[in-house]
Amino acid sequence: MNQFRPFEHEHEICKRHWQGQRLAVADLLRGLAAVCIVWHHLSLYAPQSDLADLVAPSVGYVLFNHFCYAVAVFFVLGGLIASIDKGTRTFGATLQEILKRYLRLAIPYLVMLAVLLAVNFVATSNGWSLNQIESFSWPQLLAHVFFLQDLFGYGNFSAGTWYLCVELQWSCFVLLLGYLAKRWSSDKIDPVQYQVAILFPLGIASAWFWSRSETWEAYFLFFAAQYVLGVLLGFKLQGRLPSWFFFLYCSAIAGSLVINPRPQLMVSLLVAGILYYSPSWVQDLKLPSLFAWLSEISYSLFLVHYLINGLVLKLIDPWARQSPSWAVAAMVVAFACSLLAADAFHRFVETPAIRWLKRWSWAKRV
Repeated sequence: MNQFRPFEHEHEICKRHWQGQRLAVADLLRGLAAVCIVWHHLSLYAPQSDLADLVAPSVGYVLFNHFCYAVAVFFVLGGLIASIDKGTRTFGATLQEILKRYLRLAIPYLVMLAVLLAVNFVATSNGWSLNQIESFSWPQLLAHVFFLQDLFGYGNFSAGTWYLCVELQWSCFVLLLGYLAKRWSSDKIDPVQYQVAILFPLGIASAWFWSRSETWEAYFLFFAAQYVLGVLLGFKLQGRLPSWFFFLYCSAIAGSLVINPRPQLMVSLLVAGILYYSPSWVQDLKLPSLFAWLSEISYSLFLVHYLINGLVLKLIDPWARQSPSWAVAAMVVAFACSLLAADAFHRFVETPAIRWLKRWSWAKRV
């Protein structure tokens, strides 16, 4: 037990830089990662993206092939958030936390989904297809409501929403694990020890086995190495895990890359390293308003950009196809419109949903 207790100076660092605070660097990475995902999807789905690539082929190559790895930021941050003690000591309270997490993800997501389907239905009915939805069925829609579309083999209606399916799986698992750890713990044993005893081998198995096979891509086990990386980092920043143990896990994950290099896992290790070392030099950092805003609207941006990009680029396609420069300009316009739409969506959909969740007693932390 003592090895999981913080040294006195570590405890003070944790109090200053973690407890009750949001890491500015985490917010910065979240906002930038959301922007990277938008530009990756622009390179994938913009009608004139091939034409735009003629302006700067190397940039187009990076957008298409490498910006997708920015999703690794969300996996590490998802683990970091999961390391915060939810205080659930009963099974009923744990189910409430799971329901709260589902609603936090689902309410904005379902609003976006309804708008996406409606816009595409109206556009297609009028002979003006956006080519965004390849297939539709009512069972597929029902699967989307519960984030089960990938598990049942359906395609996603919107780009990137596969991540939400994985995120909900992870949330259910880690909340149940936290509940069991509290049930098993005592006054002399920190629940973190039980969680680490499960998460450490789970993360290593993910890095060395599950994440090397596409068969597991629909399951959180495929990404568990990255999630666990965030959890252990969070425990370390809270002073509940020694540095050597965190670095032991990082070394085990890095070792798997020797056999099978995976850029997304490399990015996760880089993100964890940035977050680990950042407290020593950013304790008084105030995030510039632009980046704070990007972080704040990141989930809304993630949700709405596919529809907005498709709609805007369809409208201005005759203009965009005139030359490579115009094609690039069209993508920039679409990106700007996505930012504006995300800000509106955050203000009028996501924020009210969060407030509604906080008002109800059953949604409050138990």
